[in-house]
Amino acid sequence: MRTILIDTNFWLLPFEKGLNVLEQLDRLSEDEPWQAGISSSVKDELEAMARGPANGRRVRPAKAALRAIEQLLASGRARLLPYNGPADGSLITLALQTNAWVATNDRALKARLKEKKIKVVVLRDEHKLEFG
Repeated sequence: MRTILIDTNFWLLPFEKGLNVLEQLDRLSEDEPWQAGISSSVKDELEAMARGPANGRRVRPAKAALRAIEQLLASGRARLLPYNGPADGSLITLALQTNAWVATNDRALKARLKEKKIKVVVLRDEHKLEFG
């Protein structure tokens, strides 16, 4: 089963842009079964955002993303991957360990992933996911 590691910014897309990321990832995987890989470092970032100031623009999306993650974990569509360290480093390390794809909009991370020949999923035209 394919693992797709999802960066913090991608977890926020459904709640900031109304994009159904899971449907888009289904389309990209071309019927190959896949599971969302959730780095504990990415989850920690979302938890920190969710605790942010009440008027912070990312508080609500982060809380909604955390609820979505819990639902995916409970349904078996995702697995939590422990990692101590920065989220970007976790995605690179875990992708290399599991031969996973990484979904991110972070330009610097995308460049680092490409250097390591890791397949990257990106947002195009504000409404469509593609390989970047």
